[in-house]
Amino acid sequence: MSKVVVKICEEYNLEIIKTKLLESFDLLGGINNIIKPNQSVFLKVNCLGAFDETKAITTNPVFLKAIIQIVKEITPNIIVGDNPATKEMIHALKKNGMYKVIEEENITLFNPKDFIQIENSSYKIYNSFEVSKSMVESDVLINIPKLKTHALAYMTVAEKNLFGLIYGLSKAAWHVKAADPLQFGEMINDLYGALLEARKGKPILNICDGIIGLEGEGPSTGGTPINSKLILTSLDAVSLDTVAVNSVGLDYDKMFITKIAGKRNYGKNDLKDITILGDDYKKLNLEFIAPKDSMSIWGLKLIRHKFVRNLFLEHPVINTELCIKCGECAKICPPKAMTINSKEFPKVQTNQCIRCWCCAEVCPQNAIIKSKRPLLGKIFLKNRDK
Repeated sequence: MSKVVVKICEEYNLEIIKTKLLESFDLLGGINNIIKPNQSVFLKVNCLGAFDETKAITTNPVFLKAIIQIVKEITPNIIVGDNPATKEMIHALKKNGMYKVIEEENITLFNPKDFIQIENSSYKIYNSFEVSKSMVESDVLINIPKLKTHALAYMTVAEKNLFGLIYGLSKAAWHVKAADPLQFGEMINDLYGALLEARKGKPILNICDGIIGLEGEGPSTGGTPINSKLILTSLDAVSLDTVAVNSVGLDYDKMFITKIAGKRNYGKNDLKDITILGDDYKKLNLEFIAPKDSMSIWGLKLIRHKFVRNLFLEHPVINTELCIKCGECAKICPPKAMTINSKEFPKVQTNQCIRCWCCAEVCPQNAIIKSKRPLLGKIFLKNRDK
């Protein structure tokens, strides 16, 4: 049986979070059985971009501080980092408050351009990935995702957070290679399998910051912060994600990345095979708002080809009242369907758009929204994707 620990935590209070985390680690067998003295520990935060901490898009700085202080009791060899989508890492960390914590605690920042190649011997589509070296080679990897909905992946929690092993704009190339959602899900699992192989025998501890989560059109400014009061901890990312979607009242059948992971035996994805310890999340009665028009695997199979997606699915629309013409959307757009000229609003070539919603992820103003679903999409997907 896999174990997931659930703790209810009302607020970002340093000492309360530390207490909740230590209780969680004890239920997993004790933090000293996971981290040994003087081992190297990498803290892989969620630093999607330069977003203020109040937006609940990135790892909360107080949450990070609590983890750092616990780990420092065992080892001083701590590295913190992530690969933001478009912005330079330090700039993004300063904006969301984590950089101040890193300075206060005198922790090392990693070099995002120091790469290593990892391979998956049981890959489905892609067998090799260039990733950040120190994340892979650390003795202990602590993965610190946010509890968020996601326009493409339905939810982004522990496993999806590890897409951050790949450097910044390189992520866009992977969105082009794995252009339809199910192919993207297989790619994420090829990456996760490669990481598990590269780190064989070395633990990955997943600690989800869900004290304030994000619902609706996540994982960025399109989402709405919600006081979800949860901390989830597990040594199995797949089990954590399975419990996460259930804890917030969303539809597990639409967690296609997690379902693929379960089929490939990368972790336990059935609640019957997971021991849930700690607090009872059911008493919170959480019901997150799901991303608009999200689909199960049945629907995702139907829209595998780009021409079908163009006929059936929504496309990005620019809200010119909110857009500040910063160009971040055009910079990240994997197929270059989004373009921008000086002093003009961005333009979308909808026939080139792959519906990855990277543009919405990086928009600082929530100025990119979904169009209405085309009539053909309403006809073919209605009532068949429940």
